[in-house]
Amino acid sequence: MPDDISPERVSALAAGSRVALPPDGALRIARAVAPMLTRFAAGAIAMPLETEPSTFLAVQHKDAGR
Repeated sequence: MPDDISPERVSALAAGSRVALPPDGALRIARAVAPMLTRFAAGAIAMPLETEPSTFLAVQHKDAGR
């Protein structure tokens, strides 16, 4: 399992998101996502974040001169 994918990190993220996990949930999640994240890291694959939808209205108003 890659170093940055640990059950402790999964637990911390879940707690920060207020998501309750069963006792073995963090370990199971870390094991499940590790292969995919390892492939992303090996291939230097980036997943750019999309623009937040509420900004579209602001851009439309700017372009329309409002």
